[in-house]
Amino acid sequence: MTTGTSNRCRCRPLLAEVALLVTALGGISNTARAGTLPDDGRLSVIAEQGEGVMIAGTQELYLQVVLNGADTGTLARFVLHDGKLSASADTLRQLGLRWPGSDAAKGMLMLDSLPGTQAVYHVATQRLELSVPVALLDRPPERIGFSQPAPPQIDPASRAPGLILNYDLFAQHGQGFSTLSATTELRLFGLGRGVWSNTMLTHRASDPAMQQGRNGNVRLDTWWQLDLPGSMHSLTVGDTITGALPWTRATRIGGIRFARNFSLQPYRVTTPLASFAGEAVLPSTVDLYINGMRQSTQDVQPGQFQIDSVPGINGSGEAQVVITDINGQSRVVGFSMYGASDLLQAGLSDWSLELGLVRRDYGIRSWGYADTPMASATGRRGISNHFTLEGHAELRGSFHQAGVGGNWLLGQRGGILNASLAYSGGGGGPGGHQYGAGYQWATQRFSVRFDTLRRSSDYRDVASLEGALMPLRTDRAFAGISTARGHFGLGYVAQWMPAAEPSRFLNFNWSRVLPGNGNLSLSANRDLVHGTSNVFLVWSMPLEHGTTVSASARSNGHGNSLSVEANHMQSADRGGWGWRAQATVGDTRNGQVQISKLGDHGQWQLGVTRFQGQGGPGSTTVYAGASGGLVLMQGHAYAMRRVDEAFALVSTSGIAGIPIKLENRLVGTSDASGLFLLSRLRPWQNNQIAIDPMRLPADIALGQVSLDAVPEGRSGMLVKFDLRYTLTLELSLRTTDGQWIPAGSPVWMETPGATGADPAPLTVTGFDGKVYLTNPPAGARLRVGLGAQSCQVTLPTPAAKRGYENLGALICQ
Repeated sequence: MTTGTSNRCRCRPLLAEVALLVTALGGISNTARAGTLPDDGRLSVIAEQGEGVMIAGTQELYLQVVLNGADTGTLARFVLHDGKLSASADTLRQLGLRWPGSDAAKGMLMLDSLPGTQAVYHVATQRLELSVPVALLDRPPERIGFSQPAPPQIDPASRAPGLILNYDLFAQHGQGFSTLSATTELRLFGLGRGVWSNTMLTHRASDPAMQQGRNGNVRLDTWWQLDLPGSMHSLTVGDTITGALPWTRATRIGGIRFARNFSLQPYRVTTPLASFAGEAVLPSTVDLYINGMRQSTQDVQPGQFQIDSVPGINGSGEAQVVITDINGQSRVVGFSMYGASDLLQAGLSDWSLELGLVRRDYGIRSWGYADTPMASATGRRGISNHFTLEGHAELRGSFHQAGVGGNWLLGQRGGILNASLAYSGGGGGPGGHQYGAGYQWATQRFSVRFDTLRRSSDYRDVASLEGALMPLRTDRAFAGISTARGHFGLGYVAQWMPAAEPSRFLNFNWSRVLPGNGNLSLSANRDLVHGTSNVFLVWSMPLEHGTTVSASARSNGHGNSLSVEANHMQSADRGGWGWRAQATVGDTRNGQVQISKLGDHGQWQLGVTRFQGQGGPGSTTVYAGASGGLVLMQGHAYAMRRVDEAFALVSTSGIAGIPIKLENRLVGTSDASGLFLLSRLRPWQNNQIAIDPMRLPADIALGQVSLDAVPEGRSGMLVKFDLRYTLTLELSLRTTDGQWIPAGSPVWMETPGATGADPAPLTVTGFDGKVYLTNPPAGARLRVGLGAQSCQVTLPTPAAKRGYENLGALICQ
């Protein structure tokens, strides 16, 4: 132990002052722990409980304690004897120290008896700097880094009822045929809880060979859904889809579905966090890097700490923790990690429950349902951050099917292993089984994945009872590597269907980024059953303003072809014109030309294609399509782009021509009614909607520049900005003898009917009696202070209602 003093100790005056301080603070019974300050920012005194009897020839000191470079905010009692400091065991425990036998220790302890402890006593400042090993600090590990954010709150005032009609239209006419199809969705929101939706498919076709037309309207889905973002649950009544896992199949039903819905809290992280533990002797700054990219920077106090971070990668990676203390010394600790999207955090569950009737002939009949109801349950549970348990069960009548599976993270970077086992029986048939296994591993350069799923001939699920066949066996394997010469991949897929020959394919692909952001790719696949092959070579190059040119070559057992194409894509924000031109020569000759337009009211396209096979006559087809939506909300009807998620009706208080921004991008201006329909919002998330005050006329005042709009899913919301026109008046005040009112004179405004003047002046006069007023009430009267006296003037009615007006010189009487 080392003990230092900055100058000679003057104990008696100091002790007298400290005694007064201790007397004043003696009533404090709850002492502050080391590393903390009381709420009022003052030092706290550690009051001992009958320990620490004074020894003759010693000095009693009350010192401000700095522990491992961090001010504890604590004034504690110490005893100085023969150049050595001691303190009671109770004082040391309250400072946050623990040592072997500390729980039972009593009486006075020399500070140098604590292993690894150093102390520096500053007489002038009456401060004690203690440096102890991290092992002696009685503190739980400090958790820093990522924490689950609170979900955005829905403003009840933003809810409003509305009706949406989404449509997709497509028509084509060729030699001998004409077709017209339309997919529409009618959606009602804001009328009570939940959202109502109904989708329809309309198809009309003509066949000259039969001299008759074929028309049809088919209902697709009808449902009502209630979302509960606080608990992340969704209730669906009507047409829906059952939950599924990678080794099960989803089924369309008409009934009820109640499920966990993580999309209601999109900021929530469901996969395991990357956690790293460390320790700091002094106050330090901790930087976390994953694969060389800095993820976070945090300050930590002395002691142990744990950093939690979102991995940000899918696969194996390397993490480095850089710890820099207050002296500027740094050290680096490396960790291996694996980001796995297939896993759930420990203790987190994902599940769904369904009850209903299986849909039959979906897209063909409107009301095709099975007679016998079915029930389905699917679940996933994070048992630990390395293991997620899965389960699935189905029941219909006497038929039952159930299975269990899981995903394991092998070590810190060993990849993901999965396995499943399922059984089915009942329903008048024999029992069957299904089993599967797989493995995946990925790094920045390498990736490997293979899996197999195999079933006995008697294994069934509810969908198979309706005639949907299941493969008896499916095998998949893939390997990839990224090098300076491009990315190489090799894959194998095989499937065996009942009463059919197997399908087995081997494929190879290579791609490389070229200078100028161009891309060159080669892919080849081989049908191992029939012995046929296909080879594709594709080159593409992006140009300016969304234009791309490309060329491709194809070769197979039937012939060769060469295609060239140029296209221009519209900006999703600004919209605009788009076009596409394509031509192919070889065993077949075809071409296509298309133009399109994307605007605030929707999108349309018009094109023509020409096809000519080997030795046959050519055919030409003309087609046209349109997509968009119609919205009825707040008594106004709008044509807009298709709304699949959420939108907002922005009000600018009835003022037209106000520029509207979404996430700092200009998206439009308010119409003559002071309204703007803003689509493409992210549901259940913060969407920053703003008005640029620099683009507003000078006579418009803006209350709030921006706000975060949080819309509900598949719904619209109201966003209101408080804007108002302003009238600015300039006037000059003279006294009755023609002199300008002195500069700096206080000015009060008295409104007709008011009982008295405001206690604080509204403004003061400038030079030459100048006064500037904004939106004064009609008939207002000004009272001007002139020392012990005052004068008054009644404002004349301005000619303007907004903008600026100079009233000239007025006499204050």
